[in-house]
Amino acid sequence: MKPVRVDHLDIKKAIQSGNSYIQVGERKFLLMEVEDAKNNDCYEVTDAEEENELLRALNDDNPVLSEEEINRMLGL
Repeated sequence: MKPVRVDHLDIKKAIQSGNSYIQVGERKFLLMEVEDAKNNDCYEVTDAEEENELLRALNDDNPVLSEEEINRMLGL
């Protein structure tokens, strides 16, 4: 799993706000802190509330966006 480094100040503030989601346009993205990412690219959910939030997010429409589309949405 390759982490993405965020250097944009507004994005950092949104991530550090304590909210569970950030919204870009009409789409919401779940925020979760990962202490240790294993080499097998698998994150094990151990918290019941987090599991419910992930399932809710996965069951919504979540198309894969290209890096160009994400940058355009973020105004980069």
